[in-house]
Amino acid sequence: MLTDSLSSSSPTPWAAIVPLVAVVPAVCCMFDISRHPDTRRLSAQAWLAICAFGNVLGLVAYLRFGRSKDR
Repeated sequence: MLTDSLSSSSPTPWAAIVPLVAVVPAVCCMFDISRHPDTRRLSAQAWLAICAFGNVLGLVAYLRFGRSKDR
């Protein structure tokens, strides 16, 4: 009975919004790295890989440790 009501329901709009919460900040950080390749501690390519595959922790690590302070 419960499974019938769950399977017949239409997809919610949140199903399309939730992935954007992870994708949009990652794209913003990668865009920032491509515009300003002078980074701290690691190369720009390493930070791109960390931001692409590190999800939220990778983005926070780049903003905290990788982004140069002279901009």
